[in-house]
Amino acid sequence: MTMDGDPRQQRWIVHLWLIIMFLMSLLVLLLQTSILVHIFLGLLFAGLVLAHLRQRRRTVASLWRDLRRVTSWLRPRGRLAWADLLLLLVTLNVIASGFADYFSSGSGVMIHLGFMRPFRWHSVSAIALLILLLVHVIRRASRLRTSAVR
Repeated sequence: MTMDGDPRQQRWIVHLWLIIMFLMSLLVLLLQTSILVHIFLGLLFAGLVLAHLRQRRRTVASLWRDLRRVTSWLRPRGRLAWADLLLLLVTLNVIASGFADYFSSGSGVMIHLGFMRPFRWHSVSAIALLILLLVHVIRRASRLRTSAVR
């Protein structure tokens, strides 16, 4: 598949690869095959996120303006802007926590809150990302194949 041609096909290809890379990264980790393959697939996913944001640069700019106007926060576009910002921040958090885990002493970076058992930063971040991505994909499922690059 080439990236020449129909912009809708280009967006669909990026959407499809985002979903595939996330699932493959998760599968490799769950099967406990190779942490390096997991890291590689996770970084490919992060690169595809950048491609996805680049394809949506007009929408991203519009949503950024909505974030800066407090009056728009309760409107659908304002809520969408906050949801997309949260998705981006959680994605960056998963990447940062993954690198921190990889370079830690091997036990992973644990978060201690005091009132509950310690938990792995990367694991909880990844679960949060999985939930947000499921909501993101489900809410946009009808438009995944037909949205155009702007």
